[in-house]
Amino acid sequence: MSRLSNAIRLENNNKKDFFTKAFLILLIFLYSIPVSAVSRKDRDSLLQLPLFKNEKLLEFELKTNLSILINDIGEDRRYHKCELRLIENEKQPESKIDVEVMTRGNFRRRKQNCDFPPLRFKLPSEKLTGTEFEGQSKLKYVSHCQSYQDGFEQNTIKEYLIYKMYNLIDEHSYRVRLSQISFIDSLTNDTIQKFGFFLEDKNDLATRNGKIILHYKNLKQYNILRKNMVMLSLFQLMIGNSDWDICRLHNIEILSVDEQSIPVAVPFDFDWSGIINQTYFTLDPQIAPDAKYKRIYKGYRWSDEEFNAAFTDFNELKEAFLELISRCEYLNEENRHGVIEYILKFYELIGSKKDVRDVIRKNAPKIPLVR
Repeated sequence: MSRLSNAIRLENNNKKDFFTKAFLILLIFLYSIPVSAVSRKDRDSLLQLPLFKNEKLLEFELKTNLSILINDIGEDRRYHKCELRLIENEKQPESKIDVEVMTRGNFRRRKQNCDFPPLRFKLPSEKLTGTEFEGQSKLKYVSHCQSYQDGFEQNTIKEYLIYKMYNLIDEHSYRVRLSQISFIDSLTNDTIQKFGFFLEDKNDLATRNGKIILHYKNLKQYNILRKNMVMLSLFQLMIGNSDWDICRLHNIEILSVDEQSIPVAVPFDFDWSGIINQTYFTLDPQIAPDAKYKRIYKGYRWSDEEFNAAFTDFNELKEAFLELISRCEYLNEENRHGVIEYILKFYELIGSKKDVRDVIRKNAPKIPLVR
């Protein structure tokens, strides 16, 4: 019996060593797989989700105690239960979904700036199959800001179009979906119908591009993938936006395959752009006093080759930008004309050697030789 026990013990130890080694090999294999390979299935799934794949205006009703929701703007705000009724097409029945919504944002959450703040939706993913929200769980919503002042709703549509224009420049960009929501007060049945848009979740943005989000501050523009940074800085010039900063991660996301790879930057929050010209614009120590009225270039002094390549890319995108704006049926004629004129002025700028020198090169910081 003693020999048998020893044999069994030896066999068990061998099995234990085998499984331990196998487990270690598996761990090494899993950690060696690139991020993009691990997330490829998720990336493909995200590309197929209907919310940002469909360009059609999303129409629905949101019913709740509206006064309590939009006035819950303090630091301890919470989610509020709402009934969402999605208006589908003729072939599909209307869908009613219980969701939770809370106010969000910083500047636009303050009453002196917006009487209707931006929102964050928490969606029950298990009940969304077959709807436009399938595959979504949390979404930011950019609202109309002011319910009873003309112009703000049109400004929201302009900001939506800015996101769509940047989609044409870089896949590392937030996807958006234009919406028209009827906000219904559950106590009075009073209704406000306004345009707004949903913004892709930032984790979905990263996964879709096979990357992760980095939260490193103090990065410099020259630490970012060069073509991405050159095009981003010129795009911000095109729309007249100075409200961004790589170093402070202000209105910028940083994505990378891993911490050792060269990152890319993704801009968001364009509401202080000159092309929109919001009346709530206020001065900020980080923003030039005349930023609302003049284009200010905030990029570095890239090489002649990099600038010329970027100008070529922008010229190739010119017709696509203008077509995108022209076919937006929800932008009125006056605003459509104003947006197009603003963009054409940018093309005049990059087409003039003198303007490129005076506006872009002259005051742009040089890239350090040693970094």
